Amino acid sequence: MTSRCVAGLIRTVRRTSRTIYEPHNFFDHLRSQVPFIMAMWHGQFMMLPDLNTREYRVEAMVARHGDAELVARVLAQFGISAIRGAGAGGRRRNRGGAYALRAAVKALENGSIVAMTADVPPKHPRISGEGVVTLARMSGRPIIPVAAATSRFLVLNTWSKMTVNLPFSRLAWVAGDPIFVSADADDEEMERVRLKVQNTLNDVTARAYELAKAGDRQPLRVGAGGKKTLF
Repeated sequence: MTSRCVAGLIRTVRRTSRTIYEPHNFFDHLRSQVPFIMAMWHGQFMMLPDLNTREYRVEAMVARHGDAELVARVLAQFGISAIRGAGAGGRRRNRGGAYALRAAVKALENGSIVAMTADVPPKHPRISGEGVVTLARMSGRPIIPVAAATSRFLVLNTWSKMTVNLPFSRLAWVAGDPIFVSADADDEEMERVRLKVQNTLNDVTARAYELAKAGDRQPLRVGAGGKKTLF
């Protein structure tokens, strides 16, 4: 699937869906903290590029591997620049994490919103890594956990259970309160904040699905070869 097709699907979902925001002043809530770090889960980020209204510059941390190239091209369709690089995630080889972290700090200093996934592959999904907390400590900018969910969706058979949102849905966007990290935070404090990010992301994600009324629907799970099966 090309980047234009994916971007077109995102716009179609947005255009054909009934949208709900929480808090009710969702965009003012985000604007009040610019520049900030927008944290999300892997597998749950499909609709998030459409948050960019070009009112502010947005840059997103995207891995360097081949699959991430499509993500970078889709983001470009929405005017979002990619910061290429990711943490090691248990791998020994250099994946450009240090470069990406420095670039993200600079982007925040220049007034950009930086979007990044909090969980690190190939670990279990929805377990926050240290990267997002480290970026907050180095930059002095807050983390805002954000989630989007639709009532109609597919779930791909990947490590992150990548969700493909579908048109003609009930679409919910939820943002958590800003989470700050002090510049002198020690290891204990960093772990406390990491868990807070993880728990808040889980909370806003669950709330987004609740608002979208997705709980009473059986998502299709798409496995290898495109075969569709119910959970």
